[in-house]
Amino acid sequence: MHLTSAALLALVSVSVSVIQSDAALCDELKSIPINDADFGEPDWESILEQAFPTWSVPDGGCPRLDSVGGTLLPDSVFPTPEEGKFNPCYYTKAVAGLDPKKGGYPTPIDTHYPYEFAAPFLQQPGDGSVHHCATDAVNIAECPKLGNTCGPDCATITDDYGIGHIPPFVPLAAIKNEYNSCTQEDICAKWFHYETSGCNIKKSVLDEMVYKYFGVNETVTFQPPILIDGQPSSTYFRLEYGGESPACDEGNCRGPHYCSVDVAEAGVIWGDFCPYVHTGENSGKYRHPHLALAALELWVANQCIPDKCPQEWLESPNGQKYGMDETTATSITWCDMDDNDILTAQPSVPYKWPNMDKGVFPGLNLYGKSPMKASPGVYVNEVVDIQFPKYKRDPNSAGHVTMSWFLKAAFVIACTAVAF
Repeated sequence: MHLTSAALLALVSVSVSVIQSDAALCDELKSIPINDADFGEPDWESILEQAFPTWSVPDGGCPRLDSVGGTLLPDSVFPTPEEGKFNPCYYTKAVAGLDPKKGGYPTPIDTHYPYEFAAPFLQQPGDGSVHHCATDAVNIAECPKLGNTCGPDCATITDDYGIGHIPPFVPLAAIKNEYNSCTQEDICAKWFHYETSGCNIKKSVLDEMVYKYFGVNETVTFQPPILIDGQPSSTYFRLEYGGESPACDEGNCRGPHYCSVDVAEAGVIWGDFCPYVHTGENSGKYRHPHLALAALELWVANQCIPDKCPQEWLESPNGQKYGMDETTATSITWCDMDDNDILTAQPSVPYKWPNMDKGVFPGLNLYGKSPMKASPGVYVNEVVDIQFPKYKRDPNSAGHVTMSWFLKAAFVIACTAVAF
C-alpha cells in the first residue's frame, strides 16, 4: 500500500498541525546513542553492531590496499567467519543477499526497504537493482530508476507508486529527526502494526515522515549524505566514506565506490561494481545506509514489541531463512573482475558482463537452469524492457498452449512478494 500524492500532502499537513509533544511518553523510550566525535550524530556503529553483530576484527585491522586497485599490504589478515554474524571488513555488495559467511549483508529487498522499487530477476543487466535495464543494456547506470524524473537528488510522488525511489539515507534521516523531536503522541502505537508490517515502520507513517522533512510540492528533494562546507548535510551518513583523498583525487570514484582510473575512464562500467573504501584507515568500514535504517527500525521496534522484535536482525521476521538458498538470493548478477577471487577486485577492462561464474563473484550460475529467480520480495515488473518468447504449442498435448517462461516468471514474482 502507498499513499497517493494528494493524500500524502493532506495527511502531512494535518499531522504536523495536531501532534503535540508529550515528554512523559518520550521518557518511556531510550535516547538514540550519540557519537560526540561525529557532530553529535547517532552512533551508527553501535546501532548496527546490535542488529548485525560482526566477526572478530583482525589485530591489525581490516586488510587494505596500497592504492585504489593496487596491491594488498603485507601482513594483511582477513577475518574468520563466525556463525550467525557478519563481516566487519566489507568491500563489495557482490555477495549481498548470500550466506553471511560469504562476507555480505542483506540487500534492501531483504530488509523490506519500501522505496527500492527493484528490477525483477530475469537475467537482464542490473537484475535486482534500482536500475531497470533492457536485455541488451551495457551501462547499467544509464538505465532508469523509478520516479527519478525530476533531476538528481529528487524523486517524484505519483498516484501509481507514491514516493519514487529514494536512497535509504533519506528515510533514515527522517526517522532520526522525528524520533529525536518527540512530537509523536505515541511512537509505538503510531509507527508499528506487527500484523501487517512486522518490525518495520508502517509504510504510510514512513511516507509522512519523509515528506515532512524532505517534501517539496509533489517531490521529495534531498542533499547527498556528505559534509557540505565542513558541516553535515541534511542526510549526512559518515559510514559511506565517499570520495576520500587521495584515493579519489582523480575523479575516479563513484559515490562510495572506489573505481580505478582505467575503470572510470572506460565510461560504460556501473560504479557499483567497484569496491567500497579499501585504502587507508577506513578500509573495510563502509556500511550500507539501508542496513542502518533496518537497524534503527529494529532498535525502536525492540522497545515497542520486545516479544516479537528481537535485537538481532537474523532473529527478526525479516531475517528468517535469510541466505539459506542461493537460487532465491537477492544478489545482483555481477560483471567479470580483474581478479575473480578477491573481494577488493576492480571490474575488468574491457568490460564484460555477466561474470564468468568463477571465484567469489555471482554470475548467472545462481539462476541454475531457470530464466528467472524466484527471490522473495516486491519488484517493479512493468519498467524492464525485455523481449520475451511468445506462446508455443506443446506437440505432446491435445492443442494445449504451453505457458511461456515470461508468464511463469511474472507469476512467481507476484506470488513471492511478501507482506512484511
